[in-house]
Amino acid sequence: MTAALRLQRIGVVGAGLAGLASALAAARSGRQVTLLEAAPQPPQLPGSVDVLPAMLCDLVGLGVADDCVRTGFAYRGVDVRGRDGALLHQLPTEPLAGARYPAALGMRRADLLAQLERAALAAGVQLLRGQRVGQVKPALPPSASGASGANGAVVQACAADGRLLCEVDLLLLAVGAASELRGRVFPEAEPVQPLGQRWWYALMRRPPELERPCVVLGGTGQRVVLHPVRHDEAGLAWIEPQLEALPLDPAAYLRQALAALPGWAGSLAALIRPDTPVVQRPVYSGLLQPHWHQGSVLAVGDCAHALPPHFGQSAAQAIEDARVLGDLLGNDLGADALVQAFTARRQERARQVHQLTTTAARWDLHPEGDTDLSSLMDRLQRTVARPA
Repeated sequence: MTAALRLQRIGVVGAGLAGLASALAAARSGRQVTLLEAAPQPPQLPGSVDVLPAMLCDLVGLGVADDCVRTGFAYRGVDVRGRDGALLHQLPTEPLAGARYPAALGMRRADLLAQLERAALAAGVQLLRGQRVGQVKPALPPSASGASGANGAVVQACAADGRLLCEVDLLLLAVGAASELRGRVFPEAEPVQPLGQRWWYALMRRPPELERPCVVLGGTGQRVVLHPVRHDEAGLAWIEPQLEALPLDPAAYLRQALAALPGWAGSLAALIRPDTPVVQRPVYSGLLQPHWHQGSVLAVGDCAHALPPHFGQSAAQAIEDARVLGDLLGNDLGADALVQAFTARRQERARQVHQLTTTAARWDLHPEGDTDLSSLMDRLQRTVARPA
């Protein structure tokens, strides 16, 4: 059996950004890909994604950048404003994807998911919705399967009742960091840690003057982030310390929180209507240790690296996982060699990004004397500008 034939069937669990992008990368490499998703329908999330320069490069590599540029809102630079709305400084976003592409994009999260799904289906991915994976197990003991050693063992993804959903040579876990399935596959992994912060997300009418993302610093632990995502729409994130109890009316709560801010940021409250969909997410932090694989099962996205959403890195690192996976599949490695090579290329990079974004999240809540978010973002940009 040649190396090229050792790894033909790939399964992916979870159709979020990491799962869809990884399925697309695997299918573009010529593999047979099955993507299992518990939800029966794609989520319509009222949130945005900041497609920063390195992430746009990865989307070029996945073949979806042109569609994303047509769908999103191109920009260059990020404005940082004080509580009173005065411009403090502008953070650069240097182009990395070449002359054909802008420096960065704002996009609806749902639009990016849709672009990835369309491309994955066109590449031949079999997407099975409404299929919740409850357990993962080897198909046969390695000695009986003949698939041990360099090739890895064939692995099965099954429903909770034991029903077989797919049998593959490599299974990618693209489930959430707090998923029960993650805990079953990696029982020795430490749980992710809450950071005591919550982000609220909404889509609203774009203020005409908003031509690039804007970060407005509020009180301790409070911040507003506004991204243009289309010519007529913007994505808003409101960041604050963790609440003891969640409000019954998220839209009313968000309007009230924004209205308490002075100046331009406070005026955004009028753009949150009573029927505006609003979602909230607590912030977690954690890395899967000591490695991201268990036999022929490999963790990607939040399952491997739970990052705070600061500086758009939660989404960016998920897409980077897919780009690296596609590169390695082009080398026709067996499962064992691939998971080892993937970890070698991704683990240190993710550790550095995790350290920087977690520091930013903690500084939000507990500013220190040398707190400098612009310097932290500059360090992050220099880190991710280097190819993974």
